[in-house]
Amino acid sequence: VLVASTGVIGMQLPIDRICNGIDAMVPQLKGFAIQICIAFLAIILLTALVISYWIYKELIRPVNKLRIATCRIKEGDLNYSVKTNARVCSQDEIGLLCEDFEEMRMILKELIETKLQYEKNSKELISNISHDLKTPLTAIKGYTEGILDGVADTPEKMDKYLKTIYTKASDMTTLVDE
Repeated sequence: VLVASTGVIGMQLPIDRICNGIDAMVPQLKGFAIQICIAFLAIILLTALVISYWIYKELIRPVNKLRIATCRIKEGDLNYSVKTNARVCSQDEIGLLCEDFEEMRMILKELIETKLQYEKNSKELISNISHDLKTPLTAIKGYTEGILDGVADTPEKMDKYLKTIYTKASDMTTLVDE
């Protein structure tokens, strides 16, 4: 300790002691800096993993579900619903897209069911018309054969056969007009 004539007290430290103290701290500081860098990289990696999982969960999974639904509908499976998992379709843009897709699927299914019912009704109608026309045609054919074979050998029988043919032909006209 030095005391000056001015009354100021000062302390003199040897430079060697200070340099030795700093040299001893440098490896510790290097180790601490490496630990901070490793911790920083671990935090960045963990954050990247969490963000990747969130992107997969919130974006890729719903879009993939829509892609699967599109393929199923293309194959003719209109019973595959996009809303099977409520978490997949949320209220964001992708959720709204899922809802629109589901509405489109339901409308398409309804239209196809209506078309199939229409086709079934048309086939049934044609079958009924065919059946209704066969009866008078058979009668006309039978009475015509009777005339050709000479069964209607009297004018009364001939008149009766011709009136029956005319009546059956009129019945067919009525059926066709309905």
